[in-house]
Amino acid sequence: MLNLRALIVDDSAIVRAQLRTEIREVVPDCHVFEVEGVLEAGRFLLRGVPDVLFLDLNMPNINGIELLKRFDAVLAGRRPPIVVSISTDTRPATIEALKERGAYALLPKPFDKSKVAMLLLRIVKMVQSRRVLIVDDSATVRSVVKRIVKHSRFKLDVEEAASGADAIRLFRSGDFDLAFIDVGMPGIDGLEAAGEILYSSGDAHVVLMSGKDDEAIRRAASHIGVDFFLKKPFYARDVDEVLHSLYSVAETEFVATRESEVFDEPETNILRLP
Repeated sequence: MLNLRALIVDDSAIVRAQLRTEIREVVPDCHVFEVEGVLEAGRFLLRGVPDVLFLDLNMPNINGIELLKRFDAVLAGRRPPIVVSISTDTRPATIEALKERGAYALLPKPFDKSKVAMLLLRIVKMVQSRRVLIVDDSATVRSVVKRIVKHSRFKLDVEEAASGADAIRLFRSGDFDLAFIDVGMPGIDGLEAAGEILYSSGDAHVVLMSGKDDEAIRRAASHIGVDFFLKKPFYARDVDEVLHSLYSVAETEFVATRESEVFDEPETNILRLP
């Protein structure tokens, strides 16, 4: 059972009550906490981090943007919550400031019940724990990719494999949801490993990684059912876009989704990019 925790930060008790009611209509078991200001929110976050933070920007004394600026110090290395701005301020400058501070979505006041419901269903998908395997013959590369993947907004339990053979064995013996696989490995390479994994694990997803943007590899990957191809170096935002697409999570003002690559038949030799 999903144990969703939400923190509402707003100086209006009426707004907090309305949002609390709408949250529980969609996720009845959600643990909803409320505070009326940024200082109280900071003290709350020192004790524990919720899954989602609904944050009003325009509060007396210290505004919501100031809290986001201090997030790193307050969280002290802990996984940040999914930040949703609840505000009447939708100016481009405000949206840009929210993007820079890692906000996920904007929920303008007064609240639209359908938008609240869609956003919550999206967040529920994001906080579901998923097992992810990073596959690369280089321990250094695995460490870098692992760090990037763990900065995704999705809740990911990340493990590693040093070869294509290890990846196939782990997928056959464990319940993995997704693999990030390097193309150029000795022995069983990334394409072969991906093919074996996708054949034997019907619900799994594979993202291939490579330092080269090779159309022939991308075409081969598409034909065996690989969902996405990421060219190194890539970043947490790229992982977020891929995961939003894989798990059918609608895009927000701050996070786009990608379309899986689809190739025409070889004789046309046309690549349709997102």
